[in-house]
Amino acid sequence: MQNTAESDQAVVDGAGVDPGDRERRGRRWLIWSFIFCPCHLPISMGVFAAIFGGTAFGALISRNTLGVGLALGTIYAIGVGIGFRHIRAATADRDCRDGECVIRS
Repeated sequence: MQNTAESDQAVVDGAGVDPGDRERRGRRWLIWSFIFCPCHLPISMGVFAAIFGGTAFGALISRNTLGVGLALGTIYAIGVGIGFRHIRAATADRDCRDGECVIRS
């Protein structure tokens, strides 16, 4: 009979993190970073105008559209980089030559 304690243990990578959790974390980073994509700047500026209209912060962002675009672009680039780094680390130990991706322990 197989030891159930061994079969219940999650497969973890060298850092002690489950690769499935790391991949999900990377996908969440990618999804949230796409909200800050600079191509959505007209939508973002409309939302900012609706939220902060009539305030000093609203006047600041309406007069500095380029700065807002650069800030959102930077946030987007950092988020995408972190997301891909998590996904790459999660899939680093997979062997897919047989048609099935099995995580080596």
